[in-house]
Amino acid sequence: MSPDSELPTPAQSGITTASTATDGQASLYSTSSPPETSAQIAGHLLQQCRNLLAEVDALQGLLAQRLRNPQLVEVRQFRSNVTAELRMLEKLEQQVRDASGDNGSRDSDGGGGGGDDASEQAQQTPEVEMRLLHALRSSNLPFYQAVWKIARGSCTGLIALGKRFYWDGETKRSERAAVEGRGKKQPNKDKRKSVFVDIIADDGEEWVKVSTISESRLLFEMAKKGWERESDEDEGTGSEGEGGRTILQNFDGDGEDSDEDDELELIKLARDLKRAADATRVRYRHPRLRVVIPKIEEGNVPEIDDILREMRSYGIKIECQESLSGDPTTANLARLLPQPFKRFTPTLNVDCTLLLAIVSDLSHVKDMPPLPNFHKAILRQIEVEKQQPLLSTELWPAMGEHNLICTKEAATRMCDIVETIGTATEKTRTQIMMGDAPYDHCDHNTLIQKFQELSEHPVPTGWKIPIRVVEAQSVIDAAKAQDKLPSVADEIAKGLSDINHSVFMYGWVTGLMTVSSNRTIDRQIEATIEKNRQGNNDLEGPLVWICDTARSLAGKDKDRR
Repeated sequence: MSPDSELPTPAQSGITTASTATDGQASLYSTSSPPETSAQIAGHLLQQCRNLLAEVDALQGLLAQRLRNPQLVEVRQFRSNVTAELRMLEKLEQQVRDASGDNGSRDSDGGGGGGDDASEQAQQTPEVEMRLLHALRSSNLPFYQAVWKIARGSCTGLIALGKRFYWDGETKRSERAAVEGRGKKQPNKDKRKSVFVDIIADDGEEWVKVSTISESRLLFEMAKKGWERESDEDEGTGSEGEGGRTILQNFDGDGEDSDEDDELELIKLARDLKRAADATRVRYRHPRLRVVIPKIEEGNVPEIDDILREMRSYGIKIECQESLSGDPTTANLARLLPQPFKRFTPTLNVDCTLLLAIVSDLSHVKDMPPLPNFHKAILRQIEVEKQQPLLSTELWPAMGEHNLICTKEAATRMCDIVETIGTATEKTRTQIMMGDAPYDHCDHNTLIQKFQELSEHPVPTGWKIPIRVVEAQSVIDAAKAQDKLPSVADEIAKGLSDINHSVFMYGWVTGLMTVSSNRTIDRQIEATIEKNRQGNNDLEGPLVWICDTARSLAGKDKDRR
């Protein structure tokens, strides 16, 4: 596990500690009165923890069932923390039983709190009961429940339940690397210049931070750190002139070297989230920020409302108790699955790399024999294909019923490769997919039928073939002449081969989503844009969707490169 994937206990993450929100231990899912004795609380928390663990396990099972790579959604560390909390609660429950003199066997399901609570408590000293109550009420479970409830009830496209992001300019990395699971914490990263985000959702485009701080705890912190609420009508000072009110802060300046000991944790959190988000781009955009504070009700305490107003000044969406509604347990877990196709345009621009993958024998033969002349890369692809067929699990779902086009350069290059090293079946699939002779007069249904005859996987009837070939260069030249592309486009074009220029630049000028497995070019374009952004936060590159893997032609022999 990468250190950047750590999920700290709430005590490590500052304001989100469960111990700061011990106003009753009723589950966030329940409106019933909280239990009172240590035996009751132990049994209640144990059941709630088991329920939470079961729901997280259900999500992991769904990820394994629906995703080619379930590890792209990081929930393992969150589950590990909940499991550790369960073990701690089981130990506390046993201590409750021991203190009450009840050493009888547990129920077969491991449930806690058995026996007559009143008789058990009668045998405990007040000191022991208070110690056990304090330990149980300091459980981190309410925090984990809050994170899960908010994720399940208000998020889609889950990427992670917990990840750290940095704003150190020299060591920051893109969200793309974090999402793909390749980002590793480097030794020179300063954890003080980072923020831990509880939920990364909307396929990386939304960060959600959860705070289970209560009103009483927040007011206590404000009093302890000298925060006051005063009118600026007489003195003529104040922040933002907000109705003659101001928030006085006990620290000087906004620099990173400022003394922040007397700064409110919620304000520090808002600023740190903004810093990290400003240092991160997801598909050319900064992530949206949301802070959820389920134990605060806005409009009750003017001093707290001022704090919330200050947090919103950082461009953060703040949600309090009154904005949370509904029962998250009724929400379909499938809404948490990543949604990689949400930006797809009605027509997709298909790169040469995926055209080859679609016609390759490796994509259509379920039990491809590993022949001696196969390159080791092909042997690896055969093993991957056995586990997760590329077409049925990724490419055909991605293409759906979208119209499909490719540039003349991509089609020519693909056909040249197939003609040179392709097998007979790979050549026939190419002719069918592109609508070339002898299939140029076939209707759509006939093409699907002919393609199905050459595949051991069911070919979707809605797959839009033949793929239409378009003239790219004239369209690109016209867009440049009309200044439809930003100036950085010339710099990007310098680093592209003729075929990549036609594919990616055509997708850019037409606004079409380009589907490809050429991750190197995609990153090269992103890096060039970031290097030449020159303060233009709205600058975006072409729409690109990268397939995690590709397929070579089976005709490729061992000595070819």
